[in-house]
Amino acid sequence: MQFPVLKRFYENYMMTITLTVMIMGLLFVYLSPTMMVTIPAGHLGVRWYRFHGGTDQGPAVQEGTRLKFPWDELYDYDARVQLVDKEYDLITKDGLLITTHISFLYRIEPETLGILHKEVGPDFLNVVLIPELGAVARTVVAEYGAEEFYSTRRIEARDRILAEMRQRLIEDNAYSPDNVVLIEFDRVMLRSIKLPDRIANAIEAKVEQYQRQLEYDFRLQVETKEKERKRIEGEGVQALFDNIGAKEVPNYLRLVGINATLELARSNNAKIIVTGSSLNALPLLIGNDALPPPAQQPQAVKIETTKGANQSPPQLLKAPSDNTKATSTQAEKPATQTDKTQTDKAKK
Repeated sequence: MQFPVLKRFYENYMMTITLTVMIMGLLFVYLSPTMMVTIPAGHLGVRWYRFHGGTDQGPAVQEGTRLKFPWDELYDYDARVQLVDKEYDLITKDGLLITTHISFLYRIEPETLGILHKEVGPDFLNVVLIPELGAVARTVVAEYGAEEFYSTRRIEARDRILAEMRQRLIEDNAYSPDNVVLIEFDRVMLRSIKLPDRIANAIEAKVEQYQRQLEYDFRLQVETKEKERKRIEGEGVQALFDNIGAKEVPNYLRLVGINATLELARSNNAKIIVTGSSLNALPLLIGNDALPPPAQQPQAVKIETTKGANQSPPQLLKAPSDNTKATSTQAEKPATQTDKTQTDKAKK
C-alpha cells in the first residue's frame, strides 16, 4: 500500500472493522422495512418526526420509494377522487320523514395534507365529511315541501347542498383555519328519494291526472284540425257542384260510381258482378264468400181423394217433418181401434 499508516491501522484493527461492517449490514437488512417506504401511484405521504417537531405540515411527500429513520413515521393517503354513498333521514317542511340516498365525490388537497393529518387524522371521512353533509342536507331540505323536493326543485336543492358544503369546509372551524381548504368537495348526487307510501301515491296520481289533461288538450287540437279539414273539403265539393251545375250532378255521381266499380273490378279477389236492371243502375260486385247458401225448400205432397158430393178439391200439403210423422202415427192408432169397434157392432 502507498500509505504505511493506513496499512498498519488496517492490520491492527482488521477484525474490528470487519465485525463493524457485518453488524451494520445486518442492522440495515433488519431495519430496511422500517426505513424504506413505498408510496404507490395516486397516493401522498405525510412525515412525522419523533425528535424533530412532530408532523410536517408542509407539502405532501410524492409517490415513490422514500427513506426515513426507523423511529419516524410516513403516513400514506389516497389522493385520488373518492366516491361515497350514504343514506340520510331528512325532514321536509311538511314534517314528513324521507330517506335520501346521497353520493358525493371528494379528494384531499396535497398542499394542506399535513394540517388535515394533524387536526383530523386518517379517518376524516367519518369525522368530518359524512356528519357535515348530513347536517347541511337536513338544513336545506327543511326549506322544501315533500312534493317540491321529490319532483320540481330537486336540482335546486342539490346545488344548494353542494354550495353549503363547500362553504363549511373553507370557513373557520375546529379542524382548519379560515380560507384553508383541506378537502376538495367536488360533486353531490341525489341517487334516490323514498317518500312515505301515501305521499308517493298521491304525487303519482297527480302526475297521472296532469298527463291525462295534456292528452285531452292534444285530442281537442286534433279535432279542431279535423273540423277545419272537413270545412275546407266541403267548400271544395260545393265549389265543384257549382261549376258542374244542378242538372249535371246525377251524371257526375254516375261517373264517380263507374270509376269506383272499375277500381274494384281490377282487384285480384274473386267476385260476382250483378248488373243493374235499368240503364242508370251501377253493377254490384259480390265476393264468393258473401253469397248465402241456398235454403232447402220443403217438398209438397199431393193427396188424392175420391170425388164426392161434399168433398173439396184436392190440396197440396207440405211433407211432414220427423216430429210431425211421429205425432200422426200416434193419432192413427185410436182411429183404427174405433173403426174395428164399429165393424163388430154391425156384425152382431
